Amino acid sequence: MRLLSLIIFFSLICDLEAFAFPKIQPIKSNNNYLLVEEHALPIIDLRINFNYGSKNDLNNKGITNLAINLLGEQLLNGEKIVNHFEKIGAQFSSTVTKDTSYVSIRFINNPSNVNHIANLLNYMFTKYSITTKIFSHAKELVLSSIKARNLNPTSLISMKSEEKFLVDTGYAHPVTGYKETIELLDLEKIILHIQKIINKNDIKISIVGDIDENKATFMISKILNRVSNNPTLKKKNNILNYYSDSKINYIYFDSVQTHISIIIPSVTRLNKNYFNILVANYIFGGSGFGSMLMNEIREKKGLAYSVHSYLMPYNEIGLMRIGMQTQNKNTEKAIIILKEQIMKLKKAKFSDEQINEAKIGLLRSFELRFDTNKKILRTLSAINELEIFNNYFVNYENGIKNVTSKSLLSAINSEINFDNILISTVGMN
Repeated sequence: MRLLSLIIFFSLICDLEAFAFPKIQPIKSNNNYLLVEEHALPIIDLRINFNYGSKNDLNNKGITNLAINLLGEQLLNGEKIVNHFEKIGAQFSSTVTKDTSYVSIRFINNPSNVNHIANLLNYMFTKYSITTKIFSHAKELVLSSIKARNLNPTSLISMKSEEKFLVDTGYAHPVTGYKETIELLDLEKIILHIQKIINKNDIKISIVGDIDENKATFMISKILNRVSNNPTLKKKNNILNYYSDSKINYIYFDSVQTHISIIIPSVTRLNKNYFNILVANYIFGGSGFGSMLMNEIREKKGLAYSVHSYLMPYNEIGLMRIGMQTQNKNTEKAIIILKEQIMKLKKAKFSDEQINEAKIGLLRSFELRFDTNKKILRTLSAINELEIFNNYFVNYENGIKNVTSKSLLSAINSEINFDNILISTVGMN
């Protein structure tokens, strides 16, 4: 079996070496603007990242999310900008995460569309044409989403866990904020926040599709024309302050099932041991039916339909998260087993076969990130945000390939803090 695993692994390595990864090029040598040319279809996918996420909300928790949502709601000639995108069949969306925020556009490439899209985005980033009526409506939508969030056990356990684990950092509060903080926001605060977010020095642009470097340069220059070019504001550094008291964080919720969440301090994406921890997590709970957690919790004990672990590497703080649901009567038993599995992870007694299978799975899934333009854009945007485009594909492959049982054990011992685990439950405790 071990021999078969090795044969499959080296076969996969050969396949990957033959696979043509996308070519990333900085536009006119500017590393803030990255391009991947894909001319099979006349489509352009564009993402504009702002170096502001909800972690930068300070006391106005939820303000970045509301501000970014309002960008497309601005009025141009009496109509919302999103309607102007729709008229030419362009797809517009905006997203805010804890680390960053961005707007994305997908549209058919022709000279008229490129010019029209660039002008609309430039208007969006320079005019701030938001009426009191539009602001009030957007605010009510956010308040409704907050109310729904607090009634959803999955959202509730995620929020309550991070509030406790990420205490005193910008990561502790939910992206959408809280009812009391959103109610205090007014249009003037939103406009001032948008002006702070949309700063040429804090903008990164990623483009994938049917466009060359010269045309991409022209489009970017139109998008950013007259956009403010202020010095980047100094932002608060976020350091993990959580220290475990070994108590379970019980959250009452009227439900026939209990949701269990475990958070363990882990690595950020740029940590030198990231790939070792990625492989360890894959074996532990990231590979579905082949994982340690699924085998013990579902296959052997029948305590849950699904159980999983995953890495959540925020830019400044890294987490490993474990999640599952079980019947209320099985909660205590499930937590005991999860603790036992975590202690097995700590010992990292993985066979070469397990490690090779994890490498195979991770390298295969890595290749699948580039089978559509949208997936390429998602990865390119992350590369751009983290500033890791130099030899990214080679470094990723080598990072996975170079994991050994020795390096894996060393990384787990040095990077995962097993003394500061937070266990939370939402249910009938």
